[in-house]
Amino acid sequence: MWIQVRTIDGSQTRTIEDVSRKATIEELRERVWALFDVRPECQRLFYRGKQLENGYTLFDYDVGLNDIIQLLVRPDPDLPSTSKQIDVQAKPCSNSPPKVKKTPRVGPSSQPSTSTCDFLIDPGIGLYKVCCLL
Repeated sequence: MWIQVRTIDGSQTRTIEDVSRKATIEELRERVWALFDVRPECQRLFYRGKQLENGYTLFDYDVGLNDIIQLLVRPDPDLPSTSKQIDVQAKPCSNSPPKVKKTPRVGPSSQPSTSTCDFLIDPGIGLYKVCCLL
């Protein structure tokens, strides 16, 4: 089967061919490294709103033929940082999970919303927002 890997901003999309559903996430990270030139420790892979974790397979996440996996590239810890960071002692590409704050989405209608927005705070990246429809 084949799957597509797309950067979060949508600027690049690449196809990974001849991948098995039994392939581990570690193997997928190696293939992404070859295509996007992003080291595995600086990759965050997402499928259907879930972050793909090492130790699992594509089958565990129910990834199918021609599905899209999103790639978030984290800053490389070996390169000097050019942007000012908040006083955080963690490395930019550390394995510590980001802090998540869920807030309801506010819309113009008076009807209750079924979507939520997650504000993720990652020491290496900063603040970013992910909205999901439920």
